[in-house]
Amino acid sequence: MLKKIISILSNPILFYADKDGNSVFRNYCLFEGTGNLYRKEFPKKDVGKTLEYRFGLDKYLKAANILVPVIIYFVLIHFRLTFWNILLSEILWIISVSFVRLICSYKYSMHLLRKFGKYETVNFKTPVSQEKKAEYRSNFYSKIIITAVILILFFTPALLLKGVMKLCLNAKTPKFKAAINISKVYNTFYPYCENVYDMRAYAKYMTNDLTGALEDYQKVLDKSSKKFGKRDLSRFANLLYLEKNLSSPEDAIVMFNDYITRKKLSVFDESKILWLKSIFSIENNMPDMIVQDYNDLLSSLSPKDKRNNFYITCDKAYIMYLMGEYVSALKEYDRAIAFAQENSKEFSQDLKTLYAERAFVKRQLGDMLGAENDFVKSGIDIYYDMDKYEPSYRNQTFLKDY
Repeated sequence: MLKKIISILSNPILFYADKDGNSVFRNYCLFEGTGNLYRKEFPKKDVGKTLEYRFGLDKYLKAANILVPVIIYFVLIHFRLTFWNILLSEILWIISVSFVRLICSYKYSMHLLRKFGKYETVNFKTPVSQEKKAEYRSNFYSKIIITAVILILFFTPALLLKGVMKLCLNAKTPKFKAAINISKVYNTFYPYCENVYDMRAYAKYMTNDLTGALEDYQKVLDKSSKKFGKRDLSRFANLLYLEKNLSSPEDAIVMFNDYITRKKLSVFDESKILWLKSIFSIENNMPDMIVQDYNDLLSSLSPKDKRNNFYITCDKAYIMYLMGEYVSALKEYDRAIAFAQENSKEFSQDLKTLYAERAFVKRQLGDMLGAENDFVKSGIDIYYDMDKYEPSYRNQTFLKDY
């Protein structure tokens, strides 16, 4: 079937007169009934004028074959490249080009009827040698190769534009406005790329265009897949930071919650997101829902999922210390340390940190003897390393990640 289609498409002949004196004009069908047969010969002058009319119609079809894919491409690049969007674009392309072909076919058919009368529909079989057919196929393959080369040449600058954009941002004297202008060129001619939006968001932030930076992160999160990607954590962190500075911490949390519900998260992803949200909430004096969020996450785990249960409990204890909930934090640390001791083969390396952190909790509760005991159990150098283990956080800043 494929060989037959290639043979039809590669054949440039539009008319032939067979040995029986029949005249056959090629029509616009692609598979069956590709010829219009008249059982008589026509003067060359009349055939020539008819083929000239056909050439005029072919110009419209060739224009459609070029313009329709270009238009659909430039529409498609502004949407997320998904299987369904690509499939829809292909369907629109086939429908649009087929519609133009049908119009050309109708006009050509009417021209033949007016000029020569009724015809019979047959398969267009040109009386040429196998060598000539092979030559036609070779020319057809050459056109395909040339088209592929043109496409490669068209897309090669996309890689160069992204490289130059990164160089602008990483230069000793960064050129942020140049990077933004390059991103505009890229987005005009090439498909959506998360990395380009990440870089442009950073450039806009550095030029104090916080609104533009936020909009770029929203576009990335709107168009990215439901799967939680490796850069999504920093994107969500910057989303919180930018919306807080443009509006309020409360609005930032609302936007954050809206976007995070669109993602399919693993338990590990959920723990990272909850940690980010909790630190943000503590920094901005909004601790009300933190404990409930951790309880909900822990209760959603399978009893057999001991690893995630342990590490999320450790996170919860750490966060409760930062909240000043020292009694509750102590209970969580006691639970985590007891679990680590029972499962020492897997979690013994975590005991050093847990003992040191619990020591700081006990200090806050006035249990100095208990704190000293925990510091000893941790094995840390209390003169040089102790401060490294106290639960703390840094105020949020914009994260550069591209």
